[in-house]
Amino acid sequence: MPLPRFDYPGTPVARDERWWYTYVTLSVSVLACLWPPEGEAMWATEHEGTYLDDAPGIFATFTRLLGTDGLDLDYFATLPDDAGPQLFKGRGHLQLLSERVNTLRQVAIVLKDRWGGNAANLVAEAGGDACEVARLLTETMPGYHDRPVTELGVLPFDKLSYLAASIMTAGMEWNFSNYEDFPLYPDYMLPRVLRHHGLLGYEQSLAAAVDRRLLIPADSHAEHAIRWATVYAGAQLRAALSRLGNPVSGPELDYHLWSQAVLGPGSDDFGEHHRTITMRY
Repeated sequence: MPLPRFDYPGTPVARDERWWYTYVTLSVSVLACLWPPEGEAMWATEHEGTYLDDAPGIFATFTRLLGTDGLDLDYFATLPDDAGPQLFKGRGHLQLLSERVNTLRQVAIVLKDRWGGNAANLVAEAGGDACEVARLLTETMPGYHDRPVTELGVLPFDKLSYLAASIMTAGMEWNFSNYEDFPLYPDYMLPRVLRHHGLLGYEQSLAAAVDRRLLIPADSHAEHAIRWATVYAGAQLRAALSRLGNPVSGPELDYHLWSQAVLGPGSDDFGEHHRTITMRY
């Protein structure tokens, strides 16, 4: 299972360490809830003569704003509340526009005030340790804190933090240390592929709700359970692969499963993903 390169269409071809970490911090902070409401078309944005949706579309939004010195934090820190339609211009329906604008504004302000205007300073403080990069993102960056409190305790999902750390180091040829034990990133698509393969199952009423495309409320017991089961199944799968003589890192396994669910030739037969309106994934 190869390590992901995250070299999607829409991402910058040249990745300069002087601005790459800031680019990733801003773009991944809004890399969430990219499916359309029932009856609406998938959002997509134009990039180099073609329309890109999903993650490539989000990255394209930031790539077109890149200057020679990277992204203008003053621009993002002063985004007006109604900037969403212009910033994420395209066709189709992108949910949570005002929430995305607010997140970007807050992230830019923290980058300026806490990290000297450059997320490279966060990476430097972490000593290039991927787990520490993820922790600092979670604890200092608006939009990255993903630790719901439940009756059984805190669930430290931190999906966007782990993803951002992975993309940061992938863009620099995986030069961070300590990323091997990252968990699976609990999003929409991984539960879908795990369910398809019989590694994860839903009780009857939840299965019916997911299959009928009903909303699963954010921070509900069902949503927490789906995400926790995803992380747990990933840990069990990694352990089983290791016992069989095929040890893989967390990012390798995550990308392999995600590629099956989204890019694989049989992905259309994998069934529905759960639908939760949230900025966490």
